[in-house]
Amino acid sequence: MSALHPDWLVPDWPAPRRVRSVFTTRAGGVSASPFDAMNLGDHVDDAPASVAANRQALARASGATPIFLRQVHGR
Repeated sequence: MSALHPDWLVPDWPAPRRVRSVFTTRAGGVSASPFDAMNLGDHVDDAPASVAANRQALARASGATPIFLRQVHGR
């Protein structure tokens, strides 16, 4: 990972060399309020173009193709 935003977090945990992760914060994106910049969720009524731009920025900064999961609460 090369040009990550300084507010993003890279965990220091044991993992195989090819497994990488980064935790983004609200810093570094283009979404407008109330999503406040680095919204990566495509399910919260943010402008689809903003979410796409944020996801592309993450891909460029990390040098990888991000994988997005959808967390479900309930049964």
